[in-house]
Amino acid sequence: MATKSNKTGLNKKQIQLAEMLANPDFCGTVTQLCEQCGVARSTFYRWLDQPEFRAYLDGLISKYADSELAAVWKALLRRCGCGDIQAIKLYFELRERTTSSHAGVQIIDDL
Repeated sequence: MATKSNKTGLNKKQIQLAEMLANPDFCGTVTQLCEQCGVARSTFYRWLDQPEFRAYLDGLISKYADSELAAVWKALLRRCGCGDIQAIKLYFELRERTTSSHAGVQIIDDL
């Protein structure tokens, strides 16, 4: 039986593997990941089927993505400032989506 290391219900190896997998700086293969964490590939794929492991991994990926969002927006705006037509189109598409989704929330809040 796995020893629980925190409130997620995951063991230390599961947490280590999920953190390495979610880290954008890790560029190895699944085999290398499993070797570094000391688990079999079959164990890794079995863990991927577990909702608790998946939820933890998804949460880590979201944190990494959220932390990079400001840099991505700045890079997009720099490209827009250079006159990059594709970047400008993307900017307005994203702004439209964001504005319409916020407007939907506002309508619901006003009810």
